[in-house]
Amino acid sequence: MKLYLDDYRTPPKGDGYASADNYADFLALVDKYRGCLELVDLDFDLGYDSRFNGYHALKYMKEHGIVPLHINVHSTHVSGRDMMLRYAITNFPDSVVTGWESYY
Repeated sequence: MKLYLDDYRTPPKGDGYASADNYADFLALVDKYRGCLELVDLDFDLGYDSRFNGYHALKYMKEHGIVPLHINVHSTHVSGRDMMLRYAITNFPDSVVTGWESYY
């Protein structure tokens, strides 16, 4: 299962994607598919009025022992993306972490 979190963009076309456009929906999906997550693809910003962002999503996964095979950060929010990538690399050593390649 591939899980995509973004309040604005739509997930890539193809089979196997579930998507959430807010933090609450993401939590429901990540818990539902926790044992079969091949990819979690995250944005940082989740709406101007949201108190949660993609960094919170990573922290939730770490705190609940949810380890996807691959974590991708697709955010254009430079400082948020960098913070998320550092957190993912440090806290998910068994996951492939990508996201910086397309922005540098």
